[in-house]
This record gives sequence, C-alpha cells and structure tokens, in this order.
Amino acid sequence: MPNPENKDKVVSLRFRESELKNLDEQASSVNLSRSAYITRKLQGLPVLPARVPPVNWEAYRELGGISAQLSALGNNINQIAKVLNTAKQQGQPLPPSLPSPDSLIEAISLIEQLQPTIKQIRLELSGVNSVTCE
Repeated sequence: MPNPENKDKVVSLRFRESELKNLDEQASSVNLSRSAYITRKLQGLPVLPARVPPVNWEAYRELGGISAQLSALGNNINQIAKVLNTAKQQGQPLPPSLPSPDSLIEAISLIEQLQPTIKQIRLELSGVNSVTCE
C-alpha cells in the first residue's frame, strides 16, 4: 500500500465575509470541513449531498461519544476488578466501600451488551445498512 503524503503545505486565500459564509454553508451542507470542501472542489472530485440529516448527525456524534465513554468506563472497571480479584486471591482484605468483583463483571457485561446496540443505532442514523457493513 502506498505511503500517503502528509498535508503540510498551506495555501492562503482571501474571501469576502459573504463569500466565506456561503462557502462554509456549502461545506456544512455536505458534512465537510471548509478545507475538505475546497480541496474536493479544486480537484474536481464529486461533492455529494450529505446522506444524513443534520439532526441525525447530532445524535450520531452524541452516541459515538457515549460509546467511547462506555468503553473507557469498561476498561476502568476491568482494571478495578482485576485488582480486587488479585487481592481476594492473595487473601488480602477488601475495603468495604469498594464494589465486589462480581458486580463489576456484571457492569462490564452490560457495557459490552450496549455497545453493539449503540453501533447499530449509529449506522441506522447515518443511513448505512448494517448488513452491508458486517
């Protein structure tokens, strides 16, 4: 696979305020950044309308954030459960304020069950058929 070039060259352009506003609206309407929109236009590449209504993009991004937070939470719980299990195996007393390893394992299981559902909802919001993605 070819090694892609880094985009490290900068080209300055001057726009009137009204032109820049119009350009940003056009880029936003197809869910592209200003830079990506200009690049595609200058290279003669197609700029297709966004498949997903803006309200769905908001929900899509929010669910993506929730999914990332659940993943991080699951990792943290897994680390806590490992420490608690190790202490239990070595016969060290567990602080009474900490959750039991079994309840942490149940929480991880719940998180793992939620993540595919969130992924499915995100795909549906983006207009992608999940059957074709798997």
